[in-house]
Amino acid sequence: MTQAIAQPSLTRLKRYLSEYRPQLGNAIAAIQTLEIPNADEESFSQALADLHVCATVLESYSEGMVDAIDQFVEDSPDEG
Repeated sequence: MTQAIAQPSLTRLKRYLSEYRPQLGNAIAAIQTLEIPNADEESFSQALADLHVCATVLESYSEGMVDAIDQFVEDSPDEG
């Protein structure tokens, strides 16, 4: 019974994670570009722009993920 209650919140959490992960990967790639010593100006500027977009997108996904995590915890059976 508790598994049936937790399943929708687990599904929601997995959906947020699947949407979050690609943007996080893009942000990490942009950060790696910014860390390259002597990166050319075009690559550096593009990495900054990409990181800005990722941060903007990730902010809203993060809020949704926090809500999904909270709901999953509420729906999960108590431990102990």
